[in-house]
Amino acid sequence: MFSLENLKKATPWFVKISAKVILARLPLGWHSWQHLNLFRAGNMDAPATAFAIFKKHFEATSFTSLAGRTVLELGPGNSALSALFAKSLGSTQTWLIDSEELASQNTALFVHAAQMLSGLGLQAPEIDPSLPVSRVLEFLNAAYLTKGLESLKAVPNGSIDFLFSNAVLEHVRLADFAGTVQEMRRVLKPNGVASHQIDFRDHLQDGLNNLRFSERLWESKFMAGSGFYTNRIAWPAMRKMFEEGGFSVELRSSTRWPGGLPTPQKSMAPPFRSLPVEELMTTGVHVILRLR
Repeated sequence: MFSLENLKKATPWFVKISAKVILARLPLGWHSWQHLNLFRAGNMDAPATAFAIFKKHFEATSFTSLAGRTVLELGPGNSALSALFAKSLGSTQTWLIDSEELASQNTALFVHAAQMLSGLGLQAPEIDPSLPVSRVLEFLNAAYLTKGLESLKAVPNGSIDFLFSNAVLEHVRLADFAGTVQEMRRVLKPNGVASHQIDFRDHLQDGLNNLRFSERLWESKFMAGSGFYTNRIAWPAMRKMFEEGGFSVELRSSTRWPGGLPTPQKSMAPPFRSLPVEELMTTGVHVILRLR
């Protein structure tokens, strides 16, 4: 049976790049692309999926409660539902930081998510369906900021207890990554915890085809603004950046390429072509960061 997802899987990576470069330059906003199921910014507009992700990261912190605590999500993507989840678990304030305004403006998402939480026995606040999402976020004491690293710098020093991201850090621009690590350290309280799920695959065909391109081309605005950008920082290098940024790193889980690298190293651009194979073998990690 035909489906858009099956078509995506069957389409070669080089065709996807060409198509996305062209489509990204059409005069359509991100909300229109998401409605068409193209250039989707995650699955956080599905309440059950969004809550499962939030719960996974919260439980990884070892906090027994969010009562009186503050929350920051990096890259909330296509919904701001984390603000509702945090409030329902007792949080006093939530910051949602993204690089673009991608979150759904459909208040019904919050209404449905609140009903779901109530069904799970949680004290979810009642959401007025007549309010715009901006007012809902005010009611939840949540700030939704969409200027990336600049927005992260607006969060007060040492104000965050629980910081998390899900398949987001790999999309932070290479030039901004060290600064993002620095800001995460700045905003965390001394006993704060950060939980990150990071995906090192190419987001084209779940391989390493993104490593075929030179840094000059890959980091150009032309390529980076076409909906498939990842910063190509391999796990060993990223771990080192976390540690040099002042974090202790706890690796909760990791996955590896099951049959060796999916893209031949001889087809990769420098410096990936000469890296030890082991440095490219990690496909994903779930890490916990604490201040050292």
